[in-house]
Amino acid sequence: MKKILSSLAALAVLAGCAAPQNKYDWGNYEQSLYEYYKAPANAQALLLSLNTTITNAEANKRTVAPGLYAEYGFLLMQSGKPKEAIVYFEKEKNKWPESAALMNRMVAVAAAKPATAEVAQ
Repeated sequence: MKKILSSLAALAVLAGCAAPQNKYDWGNYEQSLYEYYKAPANAQALLLSLNTTITNAEANKRTVAPGLYAEYGFLLMQSGKPKEAIVYFEKEKNKWPESAALMNRMVAVAAAKPATAEVAQ
């Protein structure tokens, strides 16, 4: 009986050491954000990284991490693409209902902006 209990305890410990399953798809967000903070003039690289993360997560039916749709939308808005930004603000609101108040405000701000060809700063 002691052997069985010690074997079960060992299995429980080993199960706890197994690789954690990620609940959300963060892609390369952490590294991309770090690079953006080091060189803010290169916002295009963060925009591309977020687009890749979102596209890959959606294609593989994984959950996009909270805030990534909103951040991507914000970068699009800064890039002079308010209509595209609204799409991602709506996605954030639909996926994370607790963000509805902020996303509704961001949609209103984006809707009031004219589309331009500016590069995000």
